[in-house]
Amino acid sequence: MMISRTEYQMNKTSEILFITTGNLATNPRLVKEFETLKNNAKCHVMYFLSDDWSMALTKEIKLRNPEVNFIEIDRKKVFLETLVSRVIHKMAIVFNGFFENNTQICAFANNDKAPQLWFRSNRLFRNVNLSRVIAHNLGAFYPAYKLAINSSIKLQLDIEDYHPGEALYFNKKHEYQNRIVIMQSAFNIADAITYASQGIKLKCETIFSFKQQTKRAVIINSFRSVDFGEPIATNEKLNFVWFSQNISPKRGLEEVFEVAKEFLDIKFHLIGNPNPSFIQRMEISDNVAIHPPMSQHNLHKFLSKMDVGLALENRDADGNRDICLTNKFLAYAQAGLFILATDTFGQTHFLKKLGKQAGIIIETSLSDEIRQLDRELLQLRFKVERWKRAKAFSWETQSSILKEIVK
Repeated sequence: MMISRTEYQMNKTSEILFITTGNLATNPRLVKEFETLKNNAKCHVMYFLSDDWSMALTKEIKLRNPEVNFIEIDRKKVFLETLVSRVIHKMAIVFNGFFENNTQICAFANNDKAPQLWFRSNRLFRNVNLSRVIAHNLGAFYPAYKLAINSSIKLQLDIEDYHPGEALYFNKKHEYQNRIVIMQSAFNIADAITYASQGIKLKCETIFSFKQQTKRAVIINSFRSVDFGEPIATNEKLNFVWFSQNISPKRGLEEVFEVAKEFLDIKFHLIGNPNPSFIQRMEISDNVAIHPPMSQHNLHKFLSKMDVGLALENRDADGNRDICLTNKFLAYAQAGLFILATDTFGQTHFLKKLGKQAGIIIETSLSDEIRQLDRELLQLRFKVERWKRAKAFSWETQSSILKEIVK
């Protein structure tokens, strides 16, 4: 339900801290949240600088939000602090087996940025009258939890991914249990929990316990409807698109390169940071175009020129991929594209809600689905209809849920 401006009366003196182990450019959900709340509360955003392709996009986000206090951690510039955090991380891993249910040990063993976020957030707390802290990934949960448990600050957790289901890369003997302990400890004192998909919410409810008074809601990771212009007719060949942060192996792209050779009348666009060794191994036909990462504004503008969006998540990759709902899937839907999606729970569940004209689940192979595709559904009138219907789940509607939670 939409909340009118007069109904939404957040205390103008409220100060909210957002914390993440990532950067701004790779966390559009975080950016949308502080841009939603910044006019009614003083927002502080603590994040890490990444010395890669994301730097320019992060700078662009900062420039358009001058009223937000950005606390950027450049690990190269604070070498001693970073070194201490990494030593704490290594020591926590050593002691992990002896203290399997100790939240601090589990958190510091889980992520070497957690101690650093705790140092910085505690320092900010001594100088700023914070009313709420919103943690935006697992490595940020413990620092936020510590701030809340030692004060009157309200703790809010955003579950964009189901972290216990994600792949284990190190400390494999204890890491799954670490994630469970961190999340349960934070859930125990949380004022509010938001989930990026219904599947993630349902999974969490089967694994964890919650206080009855904790506010819990699904806020899907959609974008503002005004970011997507009304589709217009083009006389070009059909355009298929796929985008992500990286163009790399085991993301369904191997099949895309093969399919492109079969359907030369279709232009395939891949947007992201290309993995050089992966690209060199692939035989790429002339109807495949690789584009560098784009700002969110330029990406959405580009999508409006496309016809079909490829959502090729691998449900068997880990326990999160099957239940999450990705940025790309929602961006395709809001741009009015017809979606070809793999059969993950998250994509299947949402596509059913959108209806048959929105897209199809790939049952056999991408090649078979393209061959059998009803190209009538790619006509402009259907594209415009999809674009209009997507306004029902745009960020304008989703952000009202966020405002209700924090008011």
